[in-house]
Amino acid sequence: MAGMRLLAFEYACAGGEGGGPFLDQGLLMLSHLLRHLSGLGLERITTMRSDSLGAVPLFADKIVTVKDGLLKTFAKELREHDAVWIIAPECGGRLLELTRMAESLGVAVVGSSSAAVEVCGDKLLTCKALEGVVPTPRTRPFNGVFDEFPCVVKPADGAGCSSTFYIEDEARAVRFEAPPGEFVVQPYVEGAPMSAAIVSNRDEAALLGVSRQLIKTGPLLEFLGVEGPVEYAHKDKLTLMMNIIRKIIPGLNGYWGVDFIDGPAGPVLMEINPRPTSSYPLYGDAVPFQLIFPNINASPTI
Repeated sequence: MAGMRLLAFEYACAGGEGGGPFLDQGLLMLSHLLRHLSGLGLERITTMRSDSLGAVPLFADKIVTVKDGLLKTFAKELREHDAVWIIAPECGGRLLELTRMAESLGVAVVGSSSAAVEVCGDKLLTCKALEGVVPTPRTRPFNGVFDEFPCVVKPADGAGCSSTFYIEDEARAVRFEAPPGEFVVQPYVEGAPMSAAIVSNRDEAALLGVSRQLIKTGPLLEFLGVEGPVEYAHKDKLTLMMNIIRKIIPGLNGYWGVDFIDGPAGPVLMEINPRPTSSYPLYGDAVPFQLIFPNINASPTI
């Protein structure tokens, strides 16, 4: 660890295209991550920022301002580092592209592999992998036809309730037209929207806790953030779900999350986020970094 040069990368803060809606959450996650990484004894911590980010303090040994294109700068910095921690949305294949870039250059990814990102970043692939194994709503490509109400139409690769539509009944359905792109449709699942935070490596995993998702309901759902941690009555079922997911989708590593609905019988999986989620600031002080970096000799909390 003492000799590791780590690039801590957050897509929106670095000026990534389409990252604007995620900037506030991204900056909060990056700020907390940099603070916690500073106590690990790394040789160098580098981060990237856009010119337009403003006078925001980022506690890193090296701060690179992106001036020559995001991907070009990212690739250049990868070549100067041993490892990279990527925070980026799955939408548009952004997280997958960045992860593949790091892997192709032989840079260690502190997080999920591209194979895991590819599955978890696509709701159809996630459903195909886990349907019948863990509780999850039936998910199919949206072709403009509805066969049950109420239901939800969302991007196949969306994040943070972006372009997520609640279709209450047939009257709403006949007026609905999905935006361009690949969408899926799922039956609406009654219950409280929750999010689980997980830290794992190839051999071990820890369920850090559960937070409550704050979602504004209406014809267009809006993600407002998370609050918690909260006590969760079905923690044993959630832990079992976590272990099943890891077995079926190998390569889920680092800090990742599971969004689920707390139903009467327990958790119903909605999606897997194969990267740090907006809940990270809730748990940062309790993250067992020795699971993320197995060669750290440290106490359970850093």
